Amino acid sequence: MALKTVTADRIWAADGGGIYHKGFVQYEGDTIATIGNQADLPTVDAPGQNIALGDVTLMPGLINCHCHLTLSSGPNLLQDYFGMSDELFMALAIKHAKEALTAGVTTLRDCGTKNNIVFSVRKAQEMGLIESPRIWASGACLTSTGGHCYFFGVEVDGETEIKQAVRAQVKAGADFIKVMATGGGITPGTNPRREQFSQEEMVTLVNDAHRLNKRVSAHCHGTPGVLNATMARVDTIEHCSFMVEEAPGIKYEPEIVAQIAERGIYVVPTTSVGYRMLERVLRGEIARTPQYEGFIANQQTRMENIGRLVTQGVRIASGSDAGVGGTYFNDFALDVELLVTTAAGFTPEAALYTATATAADALGRKDLGVLAPGKKADMIAVRGNPTEDIHALRKIEMVMLGGKKYVG
Repeated sequence: MALKTVTADRIWAADGGGIYHKGFVQYEGDTIATIGNQADLPTVDAPGQNIALGDVTLMPGLINCHCHLTLSSGPNLLQDYFGMSDELFMALAIKHAKEALTAGVTTLRDCGTKNNIVFSVRKAQEMGLIESPRIWASGACLTSTGGHCYFFGVEVDGETEIKQAVRAQVKAGADFIKVMATGGGITPGTNPRREQFSQEEMVTLVNDAHRLNKRVSAHCHGTPGVLNATMARVDTIEHCSFMVEEAPGIKYEPEIVAQIAERGIYVVPTTSVGYRMLERVLRGEIARTPQYEGFIANQQTRMENIGRLVTQGVRIASGSDAGVGGTYFNDFALDVELLVTTAAGFTPEAALYTATATAADALGRKDLGVLAPGKKADMIAVRGNPTEDIHALRKIEMVMLGGKKYVG
């Protein structure tokens, strides 16, 4: 394959080196070959082999670490979900995937969708049949009987059933195992503040997944679930809300966080989940239900707690929970922006890492997240400098996935 070159006034490679001015990236097929300064490029007349982007910042494609491709993003999630056939789920998943790609997301981790849908979408992307980010998928999540998201999960009770389910998911093609360690807000009859599995059951699940070289992602709102997931040594904790029964409903636990950091567990705080719905509530477009009132009351604390996680040494990866109410696949930039514009207190560059290099590490994908030789040629170009103005992430000029341009 011919060597192709992309030049840009600025390159942010997510390699710790800051901004490279007047840089280039060369790639062959779907893989980066070299990166450097334009002054070092040989003058070669190669029509069609060079992409001169000019006044943009070239950077790694974004990685959204938490999505659900077949949830509607609407205010009536369950009504939408139970009204759809598998054929409609497939159509919705493909629509969502394209929306994500055009917004600069080149890798999407789906944290719970029926096996036959999400594994087929993943295969279609690999075959070039659809325009979609790379899909990194758990397939069906593991949940307790009647537990959170049972409608696209595998319901299991006890260690024997848990091991059977882990092995079945690996057999079916799961890239990782997703477990609902606590209840959740969208599933009636579950308790987000309480655990769904004992610590012993979580240990069994993680041990069996790790034996099969699969990472484990744990949905955790309530503090008991966070503790069990931490002690079991899951690989990522989703949400990490530290919900408790007592008012005001959230209580940060520094001793548990110290264990999260010590064990090298990543946290995906789903920073932007529900934020757009919250805006609609505050504008009077949606009724202020008790659930929304609680969300409003605790929003500042949620953001502060993300900053406290970082202060204690926890690594943060960005994942928006796209698909749940008011959380859209073409709006992943919001998840990164809020890390900067709220009490989470990130610098723009630190926030960018959560959606690139650190996100790739959280997935165990050493071939993604950084512009460097041997990595996948997944790149986006944005107007402006996102290391100074995080909102530049919305000014997409080019999206490239595996060496193929989809935008620009």
